Amino acid sequence: MFNPKIETLPRKELRELQLKRLKAIVLHAYEHVPFYRKKFDEAGIDPGIKTLDDVTKLPFTTKDDLRDNAPFGMLTSPMEQYIELHASSGTTGTPVTVCYTRNDLEVWSEVMARCLSMAGLTEKDVFQIPIPYGTFTGAFGFHYGGQRVGALIVPTGKGDSERQLRLMKYYGTTFIAGIASYALHLANVAKKMGMEPSGLSVRNGIFGAEMFSSEMKRKIMNEWGMDVHDIYGLTEMCGPGVSADCDEHDGLHLWEDHFLAEIIDPETGEQLDPEEEGELVLTTLTKDGMPIIRYRTRDITYLYDGECSCGRTHVKHAPIKGRSDDMIIVKGTNIFPSQVEEAVMKHPEAGNNWLMIIEKQGDMDTITVKVEGKQKYDEREKERIAAAIQKEIRVITTFGMRVEVVDPDTLPVSEGKARRVIDKRK
Repeated sequence: MFNPKIETLPRKELRELQLKRLKAIVLHAYEHVPFYRKKFDEAGIDPGIKTLDDVTKLPFTTKDDLRDNAPFGMLTSPMEQYIELHASSGTTGTPVTVCYTRNDLEVWSEVMARCLSMAGLTEKDVFQIPIPYGTFTGAFGFHYGGQRVGALIVPTGKGDSERQLRLMKYYGTTFIAGIASYALHLANVAKKMGMEPSGLSVRNGIFGAEMFSSEMKRKIMNEWGMDVHDIYGLTEMCGPGVSADCDEHDGLHLWEDHFLAEIIDPETGEQLDPEEEGELVLTTLTKDGMPIIRYRTRDITYLYDGECSCGRTHVKHAPIKGRSDDMIIVKGTNIFPSQVEEAVMKHPEAGNNWLMIIEKQGDMDTITVKVEGKQKYDEREKERIAAAIQKEIRVITTFGMRVEVVDPDTLPVSEGKARRVIDKRK
């Protein structure tokens, strides 16, 4: 553990710390952010918090609220107090801008160091970061956290997969971070270069920025011969670092001393109980430069009931199933792309890349899933593989989809978040 005292803090003390910080941050937001003052006053809400349950009386904050007050309307302090700016990748619309005070960066480094240590990073590691360095938070979060742990950072940045692999071999990289789909892409490129990914020195990896299924995680582990951890975060909170999974690989520990988590019904906004699936809502507890109260993440998950055998007392949430605004409704059936990915990745003859195309034929919605084969197959083999994947998709989603197996390297590849769904109905 990076910070054993806090990571194993008894639940009663953790809740007391949360309440102390919630009281302070809500009052801070009310006094220094015009948006919150207006919203609280219009709703007749007293910013004086008495219990943690009082959080349900506070209004939600949405991505549209942040956009409407962009770029600097949500800040609490004069601009000279801020030393860094980042922005969301804009995958669901206009990027959201977030500014960091020196304290905010300290907090970010701390939670990232906890996540990375939980994934096995130590000061003995050579830590390669094949993520774009820019306004996107990803690379900087891993960089700051890795430095806090004391690992040797190799900031290779975006792209040029062959160069990434050559540097991995040259420097003896032992730990990597980034996007799960890119890890599989690197494995494919390595094989074309005559390298076996598992023959490199990489023994640990931590991946986030996009949902990835347990089947994809297993595939990465098999391709690279490494342990794989999941990390969750979002720009509005800090970037990556909100939570990560421990070696139990059963849910992600969410750092409750810095974030207050709730699960709500996406339709009604009502708070749900542990183990009930819904939308994750987060409140920053220590972000003094740009506090965010009850932020609707749109990410679908649930909170575990009970503590983890790893010894950490911070609550766990299930891996993100999908986004409430990314859920696809076809013929009245709710489908998440992650469910299709799970079915595809289960098949040993399927490659690492796939695409889901939704079209309207007459009055009917249809879905075609294109899957790259692990190698070139003849037509009979393609039909056999497609039928098996089609059957697995129906088991998981209860929906029939057409599956088409294509040759390797024929579907689009992204070095950022993979774009898996093309909806032609819109």
